[in-house]
Amino acid sequence: MIFKNAAVFLENRFVTCDVAVEDGKIAAIGDHLGDGMDCTGLRLLPGLVDIHTHGCAGYDFDHATEQQLAEMSACYLRHGVTAVLATLMTNPRELLLEAAARCGAATAPIRGIYLEGPFFGPAKKGAHDARYLTPIDGEFFSALDEAAKGAIRIVAVDPCLEGAEDFIRQVSKTKRVTLAHTPAGYDDAQTGFAAGATQVTHLFNAMTGLAHREPGLVGAALAGDCFAEVICDGIHIHPAVLKTAFKALDGRGLVISDSMAACGLADGDYSLGGQAVTVRGPRATLADGTLAGSVTFAWDGMVNLIRAGVPAEQAVTAATSIPAKSAGLESTCGAIAPGRSADLVLCDESWNIRQVYLAGEAVS
Repeated sequence: MIFKNAAVFLENRFVTCDVAVEDGKIAAIGDHLGDGMDCTGLRLLPGLVDIHTHGCAGYDFDHATEQQLAEMSACYLRHGVTAVLATLMTNPRELLLEAAARCGAATAPIRGIYLEGPFFGPAKKGAHDARYLTPIDGEFFSALDEAAKGAIRIVAVDPCLEGAEDFIRQVSKTKRVTLAHTPAGYDDAQTGFAAGATQVTHLFNAMTGLAHREPGLVGAALAGDCFAEVICDGIHIHPAVLKTAFKALDGRGLVISDSMAACGLADGDYSLGGQAVTVRGPRATLADGTLAGSVTFAWDGMVNLIRAGVPAEQAVTAATSIPAKSAGLESTCGAIAPGRSADLVLCDESWNIRQVYLAGEAVS
């Protein structure tokens, strides 16, 4: 297969050229590669990488069966997402162990696990169930990773918990650690980063706000060198703040969906981590009004960024190569390059998806 005359996203910019695909991989990139599909007026992007998503299509990763995981995977693919970290949240221990085993055995587009909880305190728990919040427990984490056969890639931690510094120092030897759901101040954040944390979970949400004398975790992220996840659904963060944050973060800001089971479905009653959630339009809330994840895909978040005034090249990078790098997946996804899997999205100039490809095969 040869894509001809597309505006191809290469090394953070669009270049009009041809892309040849053979045996599921990018075989060549250049001009006049031979006969193929004329893509004049279309864009060819790497498949999006969503490292923080709890579910879609009516299911979540904590509870999904093998068949439901397959249905979720197909839904992500239809929406331009070709790499996903199955995100598990605070739940009873046995349920988490079972979910880790199921998700750890899953195949593409699922590329590993993001453990968001249970190692949080109650102060900034957000939509996490307080009954199952857990003190730092290295043995339990090891059991989860063993159940997942080593598939856990990112671990979220409240750095204010007792033992968090030592836990971060130990876990960061083999995993990525992100600071999350925490009342941490600027100094607490710096301690977490010094111990080995490299990321901040859903910037601005479930953390103290930015103030000129108390910069907090937000200030530490904006002024630091860590990765920062941002929910770009237009509900969690105002578009003006999105534009400001991505200007400050530059090559460190990344799009996440933080989507839950209702993503891709109509308004109604759903669940998140076993808790009842009501969805009305683009807003998903618990009974007390707490935001409960999003109901938009990463593709929608990328487009929202562009509409907020973030340059298209930065927005695409923030939804592809930067999340791949933050999760240690940069050698396998997030970019169009010779030898890489042909995980691609063909869209028009208005960012409407025309066709998605996983390993060179068109997704229906």
